[in-house]
Amino acid sequence: MFEELISRVSSRPKKKAPLLATSASGPLSGLRIVSSGILIAQPFAAYLAALWGAEVIHVERPGGDTYRYSPPFIERGGRRVNTWWAQERRNMLSIVIDLKKDKGKEVFLELLRHADIWMESSMPGTYQKLGITDEVVRKVNPEIVIVHISGFGHFGDPGYLGLPAYDAIAAAYSGWMSINGFPESPPYKPYPYTGDYLTALHALSAALAGYIYSKKAGEGITIDVAQFECIANVFGGLWIQTAELNDVPTRRGNKDIYFQPYDIFETKDGQYVFVGALGYDVFKRLCDAIQVDFEEWKDVHYAPGMHTDKGKQFDSILRSWIKQRTAEEVLRTLRNYNVPCFKVYSLRDALEDPHYKARRDFIEWVDETLGEKVRGWGIVPKFLMRNEPKIWRGSPRLGQDAVAILSKLLEYPESYIEKLLLENVVCCR
Repeated sequence: MFEELISRVSSRPKKKAPLLATSASGPLSGLRIVSSGILIAQPFAAYLAALWGAEVIHVERPGGDTYRYSPPFIERGGRRVNTWWAQERRNMLSIVIDLKKDKGKEVFLELLRHADIWMESSMPGTYQKLGITDEVVRKVNPEIVIVHISGFGHFGDPGYLGLPAYDAIAAAYSGWMSINGFPESPPYKPYPYTGDYLTALHALSAALAGYIYSKKAGEGITIDVAQFECIANVFGGLWIQTAELNDVPTRRGNKDIYFQPYDIFETKDGQYVFVGALGYDVFKRLCDAIQVDFEEWKDVHYAPGMHTDKGKQFDSILRSWIKQRTAEEVLRTLRNYNVPCFKVYSLRDALEDPHYKARRDFIEWVDETLGEKVRGWGIVPKFLMRNEPKIWRGSPRLGQDAVAILSKLLEYPESYIEKLLLENVVCCR
């Protein structure tokens, strides 16, 4: 039965399918991505592409993405939407497909037949159990780029494959937690779900690289994104430091391990500022600003001098100098000497800051669930182009685009669409 389904889908003539996101603009206009993961890492990778102009069809499971039902909510007029959903599903299309039903599998494979990229983040083996293997997908669409995202990857030691994973699991396994926090405290859990966002950036860049390859070679590829590896990939020289120097990094709080100052300091008025001074030129300007002799203290700028008693004394002098002044006084003085420094902002500070406003980082759009305007984060990076990216609509209601996808993209007759809806193969309207 399933073999017949595959044969039926793959034998249909391939033709240029019309775009549904006709109002989308940006450098990825014309690219079509099918996204079928939940929560953060994989959907965020697809969401970025949607912001930049790609048409992204987000396939939700029956009942919808977990994000839809998790707090916190914006509630207006008896309607409510999760704040993260409202922010991170904009410009995306939604359809619900029951992949446990053969007709649902057929609809899904039809979508993949028209896609350039498929991204998913299920437990390894999930799609194989459904019969939707990479080989099957390639029979339907030989040029498609397939991106699998999981905590531990789809190949490797059998003891790890398929282990349940979250952002924090990958952060723990990668070693990231072990080097974040203060020596006297437990390791820190990154927030807000930084490992998920690092994974999303890796996944999208790899997907676009795969897309370029597929257009050159005329064949698709599969990309295996393991979340722990994406986190470990941003450790810089720490891996060689550990492997070659046998110097295993440990938790040191906010201090840098190689030079000082590069730290957070409390001011007289109870605020916090960050001060960094890398290189002797900058360190000298800092010494001049706080009126200490550079020649006397220059040997404590780098490790190992910074970790000696004298190095700790310099840290104490700087902390005392900052503690005796308000944040405004500290920033004004250090900036007069061109020393990098800044107040530690709250998110409210950022919302009210003129530079954020000048760069249009906070914008308004109509949320599809609420039917009203909400205010949130805009589009980054800034593409300085004629048809620059824009928010052409808010995050979709559950299955909002089902009928449009089935009729306009897959060209199913109205009677068959009604049958799929009545049988709960797809949802909604």
